Amino acid sequence: MVEDCEDWHRQECLCYIPCMKRLAQFFAGRARSFACAFRGLFLLVATQRNARIHAVATVAVIILGVAAGLTRTEWCMIVLAIAGVWCAEALNTAVEFLGDAVTREQHPLIGKAKDVAAGAVLVAAIAAVIVGVFVFGAHL
Repeated sequence: MVEDCEDWHRQECLCYIPCMKRLAQFFAGRARSFACAFRGLFLLVATQRNARIHAVATVAVIILGVAAGLTRTEWCMIVLAIAGVWCAEALNTAVEFLGDAVTREQHPLIGKAKDVAAGAVLVAAIAAVIVGVFVFGAHL
């Protein structure tokens, strides 16, 4: 009976070690993914003038929101608007980087792709301003 118990314990341990190794590999992979994401955000702000403008606007809106005492619902609207602008700007930058990687020469399709991506940023920014007017207008 004791042998059965030891056998079972040995089998559990043999199964447990690879499982822990896979779990450690999983978390290491996620950590690398987050590192790449943060490197991308740093690259976005470091290389794009408009992203720095968005950063200043983000900080200003957060300060105004705290001063105005926004409700939880209002904060949700503001955060979604800010996130939309940042996502559009990041995707626009990615399109620009990819277009520049393909060729530095003028290409009509690359130009169209860049224009569409820039248009998406414009739409997101206009929508964010409208949200801001509705949210902050109620506090004036």
